[in-house]
Amino acid sequence: MNFSTAELDRTVAVARSFEGDDLGSTPANRLVELQSALVQVRRMTEVALGEVAGELARRSDPAECLQGVARKRGFASPGQMLADALGGSEAEAQRILAVADATRPRQSEPGEAGVDAGGDAGGDAGADGPGATTRAAPHFPVLAEAVMSGALSMEAAAVITRALERIEQVAPDKIVAVEQKIVAKACSLSLRDIRRMLLAEEAWHRPKDVEERDRVAFENRYVQIKDEADGSVGIHARLDVSTAAPIVTLLKGAVKQVMRTRRDNAQKKGKIGMDFTEDDRTPGQIHADALSAAARHSLGCTEVPTGVTTTIVLRTDIDAVETGVGCASVDGIDSPISVGTLRRMAVDMEVLPMIMGGESVPLDVGWKDRLFSTEIKLALVERDGGCSWCHAPPSYCEAHHIRWWINGGQTDLSNGVLLCVSCHHRIHHGGWDIDIRGTQVWFIPPASIDPDRTPRIGGKAHYELEPAT
Repeated sequence: MNFSTAELDRTVAVARSFEGDDLGSTPANRLVELQSALVQVRRMTEVALGEVAGELARRSDPAECLQGVARKRGFASPGQMLADALGGSEAEAQRILAVADATRPRQSEPGEAGVDAGGDAGGDAGADGPGATTRAAPHFPVLAEAVMSGALSMEAAAVITRALERIEQVAPDKIVAVEQKIVAKACSLSLRDIRRMLLAEEAWHRPKDVEERDRVAFENRYVQIKDEADGSVGIHARLDVSTAAPIVTLLKGAVKQVMRTRRDNAQKKGKIGMDFTEDDRTPGQIHADALSAAARHSLGCTEVPTGVTTTIVLRTDIDAVETGVGCASVDGIDSPISVGTLRRMAVDMEVLPMIMGGESVPLDVGWKDRLFSTEIKLALVERDGGCSWCHAPPSYCEAHHIRWWINGGQTDLSNGVLLCVSCHHRIHHGGWDIDIRGTQVWFIPPASIDPDRTPRIGGKAHYELEPAT
């Protein structure tokens, strides 16, 4: 493969068009354009670096022993050599090399399936005639195209590469279709949402792995307590989902309660000008206080001191319950769990299993009821997954009327949306519109942000793939 800086030069040229701008007085829209241009420069630089580093890694084959490029220069591995050049971690270097290996054309012998001995498969035949190698398509060609075009960052591509390799082990006949839908979706997602999407997709293909992972995580759970040098106490925990679920639910519910109180106080201030003492604790501080309060309660109190009322909700399909094979999800936690773990949690703790059938039953209590019922709220969580905009966990969210209740908006699924306090204010006061289309939530930006007002999908559909078949 011939090395080229053409795409890198093109992106640099776009960034150069901003040369001489006074950033302090540059309009916000132009600054956003400049940021996008620089992001593309970075991505195309990483692509070029990956090509070169990948070739150096190929020439550092362990079979070459001390004759490999990395060993000759005093490095134990290509990753170590690249990390030294970057001045970064070896983990970062390994991500670049993993993507380079998955997206570079493979060396194939003439006559191999899909490769023409004359070099028509995308590369030139070697000069040695018969027996020379040719270039075949990359192992993950759709991913390679997205990386080479700058549509995906190197870090996102590395996460996708690892997931595709694991899925390919159990579903080699489906990997082409899986790769296509994952890459198509990932190009419009943040790294965190990509990880969430991949967790669910891997779990669907490898449910037995999820069951084994649950078992190992439970056996390896721990809480470490350490006296720090500054007089504080460090508490670090690593828990399986079933152990963590009640703790996570409690702590996130405490944050929601504080955020709701802040909002209510702000509204009262605006109406009657009263002076309230602000609760300015950070989420981390709220977590600490809620955990301490729960511990004090367990030492002899008879009432929960936090006042937090939340429910642990587990969700799965009826087929998974009947067959015992499949996965479930826990509201507020990204990692899926096995059906076996769901059954144990449903027996051992006060949780609410939500069993979903093939068809959803419409829920409608009429607009005469201002507050959403528990059933509708649970249905909103099933549809939206949490905050429909920023994807904060359900415990941070409230059900809001899209068309305000006071203006005749109904209290039903089609007029409800889950939003955290911050996103609720940003969307309604920022001129955004919300449109419910079937089981999907769409956000329509104001013309000041997007003159075309192109709808943007929200809710779980923003980061979930279409159901596998």
